[in-house]
Amino acid sequence: MPGRHRRAIWTGLILVLGALLLFPTPVRAQVSVSVNLNRKSVYVQQPFHVTVTVYTRTWFTQPVEFGNLQVPNAFIVPFDKSQPGMFTVGGRQYPGIQFYYIVFPYKAGNFTIPSLEITAYSPPEGGSQAHKLVLHTTPQPYTVKDVPAELKKAGNWFVAKKVTLHDSWNPSGTEYKVGDVIKRTITINAAGTLPQFIPNLSEEEKLDWASAYPQDPVLTDTRGGGDANGRSTQTATYLIEKPGDFTVPEVVVSYWNPYSARMEKVSTKAFKIHVAENPNLGILTTLKDSLDATVAPKADTEQAKTPFLILGMHWYVFCGWAALGVVVLYFAFRILRRFFLFVRRRWLAYRYSEKHLYRKFLRAGREPKHFLGALYRWWDALPHKPSASVGMSMELSGDEKGSELMKNYLDKAVHGNPSDDTSLVKNLMKQYRKEIHRKAMRRKVLFK
Repeated sequence: MPGRHRRAIWTGLILVLGALLLFPTPVRAQVSVSVNLNRKSVYVQQPFHVTVTVYTRTWFTQPVEFGNLQVPNAFIVPFDKSQPGMFTVGGRQYPGIQFYYIVFPYKAGNFTIPSLEITAYSPPEGGSQAHKLVLHTTPQPYTVKDVPAELKKAGNWFVAKKVTLHDSWNPSGTEYKVGDVIKRTITINAAGTLPQFIPNLSEEEKLDWASAYPQDPVLTDTRGGGDANGRSTQTATYLIEKPGDFTVPEVVVSYWNPYSARMEKVSTKAFKIHVAENPNLGILTTLKDSLDATVAPKADTEQAKTPFLILGMHWYVFCGWAALGVVVLYFAFRILRRFFLFVRRRWLAYRYSEKHLYRKFLRAGREPKHFLGALYRWWDALPHKPSASVGMSMELSGDEKGSELMKNYLDKAVHGNPSDDTSLVKNLMKQYRKEIHRKAMRRKVLFK
């Protein structure tokens, strides 16, 4: 027994050495990657950084290629500049490249930063020829919390680190008259957010002494070296329609500061104006018609240009795809029908073939009714047999022993007694089938 163990050990060692000789270990470039989230629990719209660092034990021969990061229910702001440097890992310093994204989630829940594919070119230690390596980062889970209920009650809100407002009027002053046209521009600068998140204030602003004609806000991405910032410039034109003394109300912007964990507000200053009578009231109607013309035709034009769509497609495109789909379904149906008929014919041919019936006969049990039924179903399908009777075929072939065995079995079967001779009959049929097969091969006739 010990000798057998030693032989097994030596055999295993020989196999391992042979595998090492036949499949040498490839030269591996010493490159690794890490991913880090500066926060793993944030509020809706609160940004967080995803920093990817690629290390090497030697150097990079080509720029590192970072894949496209796709994060569910979030906006991604990639910072295009890679930052090379020396990074400490396990007490040792390695050269590497760092790249980061800013993620702005807009839905509460539990999510995961998926694996990111990175391609690097670096030679191994002691070598000079670079190898291409495809690396994958580890998925990183994070949680997005919903904003507090008090913030949702506020009309205009978003998430930012700091917000400033600038309000300007043209012409500026406090003395106006009926029919004057004033343009107001509110500039909102927000740090730590995207300009798309800054609310549109002009949509909610209504004055009972003037008609407002707001314009679409102008959004500007003012990102810095390591953070995303945005600016929204919102302009509205006012036509003064009533005389008297009025107060221009303050404009309030509410935002959630995730760093102080509280709701903060910034606002413009309210001020009073005096609107004098204007004896030339005819100009008011003319100006109002001119300003209305800048808004109403635009809405009519957009409505007129809106085409009739079916599932997001023009009707003629939908009809084309529908017709193509009908043609494809028609030919697919014909192909599948032919395939089904072909398979069905092959299955029926196999089901009633001599080979299949012979296998069923070999699996038949001892019960005489089932056994004889399986035997004669196969016998009827057997080609080149001397007679339709099994016993008669044995006699005609000169097999007296086989003929006697079949007579004894049939005699017991007639009286309804299960016999132990079923295995002998099966062996007899095996030999008889081989003999018929040899004779058929001589005549170059094959079984179907």
